[in-house]
Amino acid sequence: MSYTLLTLLHVLNIFVLTPSIDVIYPRPLEDSDTSYIARVDSNFIFGSIHPTEAMLSINGIEVKVEENGAFITFVPLDWNNKRYELTAIHDGDSARYNLLFDVYPPAKPITQPDLTLPRLIELKGGVARTHPKGAYYLFPDSGTVVFTDAWQNGYYRLPLTGNHSVWIQGKYVIDNDTSAIQTGISGDSEPAIIPEIQAPVVWKGRIVQSDRWVDIIIPVGRKVLYRISEETDPPRIVVELFNVISHLDHFAYSPDTEPVKEVVWDQPEDRLLKLYISLSQPCWGYKVNWNETDFIVSVRRPPVLRKGVKGLNITIDPGHGGNDHGAIGPTGLTEKDANLKTALVLKRLLEKKNAVVTLTRSDDTYRGLMNRINVAEDAEADILISLHHNALPDGVNPFTELGTGTYYYRPQSRDLANALQKELIKRLQLPDEGVYYNNLALVRPTAMPTVLIEAAYIMLPEHEALIKSEEYPEKLAEAIYKGLCRHLKETKKHRKRD
Repeated sequence: MSYTLLTLLHVLNIFVLTPSIDVIYPRPLEDSDTSYIARVDSNFIFGSIHPTEAMLSINGIEVKVEENGAFITFVPLDWNNKRYELTAIHDGDSARYNLLFDVYPPAKPITQPDLTLPRLIELKGGVARTHPKGAYYLFPDSGTVVFTDAWQNGYYRLPLTGNHSVWIQGKYVIDNDTSAIQTGISGDSEPAIIPEIQAPVVWKGRIVQSDRWVDIIIPVGRKVLYRISEETDPPRIVVELFNVISHLDHFAYSPDTEPVKEVVWDQPEDRLLKLYISLSQPCWGYKVNWNETDFIVSVRRPPVLRKGVKGLNITIDPGHGGNDHGAIGPTGLTEKDANLKTALVLKRLLEKKNAVVTLTRSDDTYRGLMNRINVAEDAEADILISLHHNALPDGVNPFTELGTGTYYYRPQSRDLANALQKELIKRLQLPDEGVYYNNLALVRPTAMPTVLIEAAYIMLPEHEALIKSEEYPEKLAEAIYKGLCRHLKETKKHRKRD
């Protein structure tokens, strides 16, 4: 063997065996040496090293390295030093990496605008909360004109009834009111002008059938704030219309309004109209529209259930995509790719079982959350399933029982979530995190039962290895199919009992 060849092999051997460290999280921002994290006492750090046989320590603590080079650990943070010190050693050679970290920069303070209150404002949709930092409470429609009487940290307060109010962020507000002045006495000692908005009076309603929906039509006169909730025992939909006066003494029913049995009304407080829409079977979906001045609640007719998923229209949402990678595993597997790979396998399986399947994306493209929901609604989906793989927020110890969880928001989706969770646990054999009620965008739609699955934690080395395995997409797809069949079978039994 020539001296030149020996020299080349020696160089290649050094190149292969020189340790390298790739930290996935926390990761510095572009054009920065510093990563930003929450102010926590301890935090996780994960990534991979090469060669996989190298030894790794972080801040002087030895870290376990998986066979594929992946690692994760949970270490105390030194907020004086503000750095992770990583060292990888292999055959006497070493690599060192000092990763700087700092707390997220504080948000810029919001300057209070020069507002005169009370005043009238127009809403651009969005969400109204119980408090500026509180829970979602209702979802106004664009073009709704309302009265506001306070402003706090970028949020406007909207009175509803009595002492009941909600708050909406300024980005959802069009403020063109220049007539109102500060409540109290002005500088010229003139009485304050309080803006008025006439409360609509509701006199009648009608219930009209269509092919897939039953419409409850209430002539309100203009858009108002409203809130809709579901009750399961007995099944009914409750509608609250705020700042409305009821003289509602006439309802006209068209023939065959199944599943709507009856609509009754109540006015428990001044300017609060409540409608109780009684159903003959559990709610399968509903939606709200405005037709000029009519408020319309459309109740979905449940689909005909055949064998398994046959004939059902199912939308599958592979979460993330494009520049939105979602969570990332220690060796660089992106959530967007894992979600899409499973979605394509699931689509083929469901179509083989004679379901009609729509994907919110079929390649590596980005779609906004509302766009994904619109895809499902435009397809008139009977069920919407959003596929995801999980990660943890800063400060949470990853060395706990982390596994599979299923999320829902609307009561109409809870039974579906329970059935899917049972089959996911049975087939994936990961710890059972249970079913979560959670206010996530892809489980808020009302037009059909919708759930979101967090099948595994892609940030954990052993979970990432499972997700990358050849059999994983088929196993996950089969679990979802079996979960759907379980739910539909239980639903058919319930219908027979009724």
